[in-house]
Amino acid sequence: MAVASPRTVLGNFSDIKVTFHNIESRMFERESKFFIETLGDDKKLHEFQISYTFGHFPLQQYLVETKKGHLQALNISWDARPKEAGGQRWIHLQPGENITPGSPFFWTRYLQNWNARCAECHSTNLKKNYDADEASYNTVWSEINVACEACHGPGSLHVERAESLLLHKGSGLVNTPALLPWIFKEGESIAQLSGSRSENYASRHVDMCGGCHSRRSVIGDLDVQANYHDKYQLALLEEGLYYADGQIQDEVYVLGSFLQSKMHANGVTCMNCHQPHSGKLLLGGNELCAQCHLADKYDSKSHHFHPVGSTGSKCIECHMPKTTYMLVDDRRDHRFGIPNPGLSSKLGVPNACNKCHAGTSNDWASKAITTWLNDKPTPDSDSHSQVNARARLGDPIMTRPILKLLEDESTPEILKATLLEQLAAFPSRVSTEAAAHYLTHPDPLVRVGAIRSLSTAPDQIRWQLLAPLARDPSRSARTEVAVALATMATEIPQEQMHLFETLIDEYRKSLSFSIDMPSTQTTLGSLEMDLGNELAAQEAFEKALAIEPDYVPALLNLADLYRAGNNEGKALGFLQRAVKFAPDSGAANFSYGLSLVRRKKYDDALPYLKAATEQEDSQPRYAYVYAVALDSVSQTDAALSYLEQATHDWPNQFDLLMAQVLYMEKLNETADILTPLSKLSRIAPNAPGVRSRIAQYIQH
Repeated sequence: MAVASPRTVLGNFSDIKVTFHNIESRMFERESKFFIETLGDDKKLHEFQISYTFGHFPLQQYLVETKKGHLQALNISWDARPKEAGGQRWIHLQPGENITPGSPFFWTRYLQNWNARCAECHSTNLKKNYDADEASYNTVWSEINVACEACHGPGSLHVERAESLLLHKGSGLVNTPALLPWIFKEGESIAQLSGSRSENYASRHVDMCGGCHSRRSVIGDLDVQANYHDKYQLALLEEGLYYADGQIQDEVYVLGSFLQSKMHANGVTCMNCHQPHSGKLLLGGNELCAQCHLADKYDSKSHHFHPVGSTGSKCIECHMPKTTYMLVDDRRDHRFGIPNPGLSSKLGVPNACNKCHAGTSNDWASKAITTWLNDKPTPDSDSHSQVNARARLGDPIMTRPILKLLEDESTPEILKATLLEQLAAFPSRVSTEAAAHYLTHPDPLVRVGAIRSLSTAPDQIRWQLLAPLARDPSRSARTEVAVALATMATEIPQEQMHLFETLIDEYRKSLSFSIDMPSTQTTLGSLEMDLGNELAAQEAFEKALAIEPDYVPALLNLADLYRAGNNEGKALGFLQRAVKFAPDSGAANFSYGLSLVRRKKYDDALPYLKAATEQEDSQPRYAYVYAVALDSVSQTDAALSYLEQATHDWPNQFDLLMAQVLYMEKLNETADILTPLSKLSRIAPNAPGVRSRIAQYIQH
C-alpha cells in the first residue's frame, strides 16, 4: 500500500476511457494527482481522487476515500503483468456479475470496503476506530505497510534485550520461532527433523503467519505474540470454501489447506519453504521439495511419469495445483494432496491431471495412473472425502464412519473438527458421547468442532457438558461455548448465572472486533434475540443493513422479528427485498414461500418453495416442506415424484423417507414401498410406524 504518486501508480491514467458493465470510466492525471471519473452510488458521474495504491503485482488496486472515513477499493484494477503475458491493461474484478450501483460488488458498497475487509493484514498496528452509531471510520496505523513490528512485536522489547546485553543469547527480535534443520537418515528417502521440537514448535509459526494467511474472523486483540486461537476463529473445511476432499474452492489464504497436510503434521513450517520477509521461495523448481524428498526417488520419471523437465514433472503441478482468483492471481493449494481422478468422477472435485490436460476425461486420467502403477491401488484412497461429502448432506449413516476417522491418529485436526461439527446435523447418543470425549482434546480446533457438535443436544446435556468449557484456555473455544449456550438463558441454574453472564460478556467483546461487518451485526442481533433483548436485536439488524442494505441474513432475521411481533405486513416487506435482491438464495425463497403459505396463498407459494430446493444453500427441510405443499394443493403425484429425487439428493433423511411412504400409501402405489421403509429401518428402526409397516408389507 502506498500514497498514490507518479512513482507508485502503475496503471495507465493518460486520460483514457474504459467500459465495463455498460459503465464508462475515465482514468486521468492532473497536477501529479490521479483521478477516476465514474458512477457514484447516486448513479451520477463524479470525479474521485485516487488516495492510495494497493498492491503492485500481478495486479494493482486503487483506493478512493469517500464519506465518513471509508476507503473503497475500485473494482477496476490494473493488470501489472507484462504485455506478452496478457497484462498492461485495465480489468474488472467481477466480469461475471451484473454490476450496477445496486450491486453488492459496486465499488462504493461494503464488499469493496478497505477498512473492514483488507486493512488489518496490510498495515502495521492498524486501528479501525469504527463508530457503529455513525457508521464512520477514523482508521490509523503506525506504518502503512507490514513492517517489523507486525510480526515481531513491539520494537521496545528489542531495545530492552539490547540494553540488557541479551542479544548474544539468541535473536534480537522477540517473536522469532525456532527453525529446526531437516536431515536424511541412512536409507530414508524423506528427511526428518533433526533434534527435538517443543510442544508449541509448529503453533508458534501459525501464531506469527496464520492470522493474515487464513480464512478467519477476528475475536481478540491482535497481539502478535498471542496464540492464534485467542485472536482468530479459523474457518473449518466448510462447503463453499473447500471441496469435499479438502482442496481449495473459494479463496481461503493457505492455512486451512496447510493444516490438512502431512507436512504440517510432521513439523514442516512456512519458513522451511519461504523467505519470511519477502515470501519468496527459498529455492526454485523441484529443488525446493528436494530439501526433504530425495531427488533420486521423487524427481524422477519413475515417480512423476512425465518427461524430465516438462510441466508434469514439476512437483507443484501435481501436488499444489493452482486456482486463479481476481482474474490474474494464481494461488497454490497447500494441502499437498495426491491427484485422484477417480474421486473427481464420484464427487465432482477437481484434480491436477485434468486441470493440466484440458479436454480429457477423469476416466482417461484414472486409466493412465492405473497403467503407471501396474494396477496397484493409488496411494491415497481418500475415503475421508466420501465420508465428508455424505456428511455434508446430513446423512446420519455417516456417524460410524466419522467416528472411525476421528479415532485415526493420522486424520488432521482441522478435518476432525469439521467432521465433529457435521455431527450436529444428525444428533444421536453415539455422536453426543463422541463429542463429549473430544471436548478435552489438546487442539483448540478439535474442541471447537466438538462444542459445535453439541449445539443441537438437549438443554440439560448441553449445559452439563459445555459449562466446564466456559473457562477453556482458548478464546476460540469459549466463543463457541457462548454460541451454543446463548439459547439457554432461561434454563441456566441460578447459582451458575454469573458464569453464563461472564461468558456472554466476553462473546460480545469478541464480536466488537468486527462490528463494522454486516455478518457480525447480524450475529449480535441473533445473540440478543436468544437472550430475549428484542429491541437490541432490532438495532443490530438495522445496523447490519446500514452497512450493507441488501444483506440477506439481516433481512430474514428482521422479518422473523416482526412476524414474532404479529406484524406480518412489515415482515413481508423485508422478505420481498431479500428475494428481489437474492433470487438465488434458498433461505430467502423458503422464508418468502412460507409467508405466502401463512396467508393461505398456496399456489403462489409453490414456485418459491421449489426455488428454495434448487439453490446451493438448500437443505432437507426445504425439500420436505415443498413436498408437503404439493400434497396440500392436491398434487400428491408430483410430491411423490419429487420425493424420489429428493431422497437421492438428501440420503437417509427421516422426514423425506416417511413422507414418501405416506404418499405411496395415499396413492395406493405400494409396490416399491419397502425401498424407503428399509432405509427408515436402518436409521430409525424403533420409530412409530416403521417396524409395523415393514412387517405388514413383507407379509403382503
